[in-house]
Amino acid sequence: MTPLPDNLPEERHPHPSDEERLLAVYLRTLSSPQTKKTYNTEIRAFLSYTKEEFGKRLEEITPEDISLYREHVTKRYSPATAAKKLTALRRFLTFCYMGGVSRVNPEALKFFAKSPRVRQDPSYNILTEDELSGMLSAARAENPRDYALLAVMAGCGLREAEVVELRVGDFREHADSVLLRVRGKGDKVRNVPVSPELWGLVQRYIVSSGRSLSSQVDARKPLFPSRVGRDRPLTTRSIQNIVKKYVRKAGINKPISPHSIRHTVGTNMAMNQAPLLVIQQFLGHSDPKTTLRYIRRAEELASKAYKYNTLPL
Repeated sequence: MTPLPDNLPEERHPHPSDEERLLAVYLRTLSSPQTKKTYNTEIRAFLSYTKEEFGKRLEEITPEDISLYREHVTKRYSPATAAKKLTALRRFLTFCYMGGVSRVNPEALKFFAKSPRVRQDPSYNILTEDELSGMLSAARAENPRDYALLAVMAGCGLREAEVVELRVGDFREHADSVLLRVRGKGDKVRNVPVSPELWGLVQRYIVSSGRSLSSQVDARKPLFPSRVGRDRPLTTRSIQNIVKKYVRKAGINKPISPHSIRHTVGTNMAMNQAPLLVIQQFLGHSDPKTTLRYIRRAEELASKAYKYNTLPL
């Protein structure tokens, strides 16, 4: 057998620093700061797991390893959380395959990193008028900040990630209207019209919290500060907990998340026959297909309108 020459180039294996750079490059392809944060966490969790459990680097990972990781997350987490983790993983490994780093092709990923079936996400549940009123009443009686927060979410249809970014100075008066400057997905900014009732509520909340709408210093402060640390904004987790708290206090038994309030707003606008473009711009959807689900939901509810007719027959 002829010996191999000594001067053959060594096979290239990415070092941990290479994986860091690869992950950084991938994250730069994402536009939403919140998505970047989430994917960074989920992908790092996968890379740590494969190192600890299998002692493998990224380019050594096999479909079997991915299948074992899928088994790990589906046993440890809820179907919705596991699906989120596996979606991030599939997209990252597809990126790695296209870059020649991973040997697992996208078709194999669809099978070995398949997301579990998720029952209806609580964010797709919507609140009735009485349920939302119950939440607001409970918050009004207990905490001015929480009451103003829920009112702004219900009045403007904001995502939880948008709420934590709000500053006191984001409200702007223009002639006879008030607009709220919102930083949405992909750092896109939109101006959301605020009703006179909501604007009055917000003004009272800001003044009662010891801040001023005319102060340039206060204008830069979070609209909804955390109790932990001076002038620190709430986190998305805090908002989730606040919503859960008042769902419970209002005696609502179905699963409700912060995004449920946004869905409630979109569905309510559709039920009131708001044009598709108006709903799209109000909620900050880049794709009108996303807005169409509210139209369909409104049609679904309208098809069962007889349930609201309780007259005896």
